[in-house]
Amino acid sequence: MLKRYLLAPGPTPVPPEVLIAMAMPIIHHRAPEFLPIFEEVRGNLKWLFQTKNDVLILSSSGTGGMEGSVTNFLSPGDKALVIR
Repeated sequence: MLKRYLLAPGPTPVPPEVLIAMAMPIIHHRAPEFLPIFEEVRGNLKWLFQTKNDVLILSSSGTGGMEGSVTNFLSPGDKALVIR
């Protein structure tokens, strides 16, 4: 059997059940079927992080998450110290 690998940041072997799940039709994020899945994920994340507060899910890269954090913590005109 030909082994498949996920090359980010891999190579990582991909189990056959994952390949089968990835071959299923994609549920659009605005379809009615998506809402129960999304709510289940949010509930599970609340449990995982042991919080009763809302959990924010960002569909972006780590850079997008960092930009979202910075833009929500700082206001126009605020000073920020950036170390590189």
